[in-house]
Amino acid sequence: MGVSVTLRKQLKGFRLDVGWEAANELVALFGFSGSGKTMTLQMIVGLVRPDAGRVASGSQIYFDSSAAVDAKPQERRFGYVMQNPALFPQMTVRQNIAYGLPGVARAMREKGVAEMISLFRLGHISQAYPDRISGGQKQRVALARALIRRPDALMLDEPFPALDWPVRLKMQALVGKTRAEFDIPVVLVTHDFREVRNMADRVIVYADGKVVQSGAPGEINSSPASAQVRRLLAAG
Repeated sequence: MGVSVTLRKQLKGFRLDVGWEAANELVALFGFSGSGKTMTLQMIVGLVRPDAGRVASGSQIYFDSSAAVDAKPQERRFGYVMQNPALFPQMTVRQNIAYGLPGVARAMREKGVAEMISLFRLGHISQAYPDRISGGQKQRVALARALIRRPDALMLDEPFPALDWPVRLKMQALVGKTRAEFDIPVVLVTHDFREVRNMADRVIVYADGKVVQSGAPGEINSSPASAQVRRLLAAG
């Protein structure tokens, strides 16, 4: 199973025109803020409609402008975690995780929640409310909620910059473990090349709404394709 996208979107003063594939690997979309990385994820998961293009996961097509296919976000089997975990403040950790699995029998939902709480080691805070847990714990809850449906792929939109570096390292390791556990592609948006080196199997470099280079982190670092990519590496 893999993710394949071609996306075009015209906004005032900005045009996104990208195409790439992610196999069963962790792919980092790397570039400066405003280069189109987050917009790409939003179009993949169905929050923003492309002007044209295609979004597919394996043989399942979620968007195809040429065939008038445009699946609703809840119909797309993608987990999605943002920088802001967006947990419901009036719900406990357990309830927030359960929210990711609507429309199923209670017994099945409870079984799924118990599995996620065990996998992400959240048992000791399962009855706590979001204002009583740390930033790292909130992101673990967000990951658990995104993965409880057993999605075809996981989309991570700069989920860790607000965390202290030691916590970020632990979360990066957890994502790697999670990818292996669920055996799915992970697409990570980041502008931090340290994060790319620590996590990614492959890097897709964005600049001004286009893909300007792709390859393994070591390859990008040792052989940047342009002065633009060298500036990105120096800044990241």
